[in-house]
Amino acid sequence: MKQAVSVLAALALLLSLGVCARAAEEPTQPFETGFIVSGDAALEYARYGDPGKETLVLIGGNKSDMHGMDGCLPYFTPYFSVLTVSNRGTGNSERGTGKLTFDVMAADLCAVLDQLGIEKAHLLGFSDGGNLTLVFAVNHPDRVLSIVPMSANINPFGTKITSQIGICSNYFWKCVNAARTHDPELERLRDIQGLMVWEPTLRFRDLKTITAPTLNIYGEHDMMWRSHSKRITRSIPGAKELMLKGVGHGVDWEQALPVIYEFYGIL
Repeated sequence: MKQAVSVLAALALLLSLGVCARAAEEPTQPFETGFIVSGDAALEYARYGDPGKETLVLIGGNKSDMHGMDGCLPYFTPYFSVLTVSNRGTGNSERGTGKLTFDVMAADLCAVLDQLGIEKAHLLGFSDGGNLTLVFAVNHPDRVLSIVPMSANINPFGTKITSQIGICSNYFWKCVNAARTHDPELERLRDIQGLMVWEPTLRFRDLKTITAPTLNIYGEHDMMWRSHSKRITRSIPGAKELMLKGVGHGVDWEQALPVIYEFYGIL
C-alpha cells in the first residue's frame, strides 16, 4: 500500500513539473502592481497567483529587481499569492539616502507587507535574496511563516576567498569611479555591490532565534564555504537542508522543486 502511494505521489510530482516547465515558457501576469513608500524610498512591487492564498515572497540576488525570479513564478503561482519587490536602488524603486544594508531592506519589506495588509508570509530568496530571508526572519520573526534561503551566507566570511577577491575588486573600482565622477548611477551600483563586501552582519547565534520552518538550499560547488552553509542549517532550530549535486552558485530547479514542494506540503 505504501509503495502504491509513493508511486502515485511520484507521478503527481512529475506531472506537476511538466506543467511548470510548459508554463515557464509563457509570461505570468500580475493581478496587482504599484509602489509603496518605506521611509524615504518608494518601492515597486507586483503580486501574482491567487490573492486568497498565503503569500510567498520571491527575492532575487544582488542587483536583481522584482523580475529577478520571474522564471520560477509558474512553479509557485498555482499554490500561493506571490509577491515580488524591487529592493532599494533596483528596478524602478528609489535608492533613498543613508547606508544600504539588509536591515534596511528587511524594514522595507516589512513596510510593504504592512501596507498590503499581509500579516505573515513565506520567504524564498536566492543569494543576497537568501541573505535577506535570514535577516528578515531574525528581525521580524512574527511576520514569517517559513523561509527558504538558497545559496545564502550570514556574513562576508562565508564566501570563498576565490569569489571574494573578484567581488572586492569590482567594489573597489566602483568606489574609485563613484568618488571621481560623483555620478549617482555609479554610486547606486557601488552601494549594491557593497552588500556583498560588508553584509550581512549576522552571527550564528542570531539564527537560533528563528522559529519559522526553514529549508536551507545550497550548491555542491557554491561560492559559499560548505561548512558555512551547513552551520547555517545547524544553527536554526529544526531546519532542513538540501545540497544540490553538481551545482555552483545557482539553482537546479529539477533537483530543488520536489524538495521545496514537500517542504510546503504541496505534495
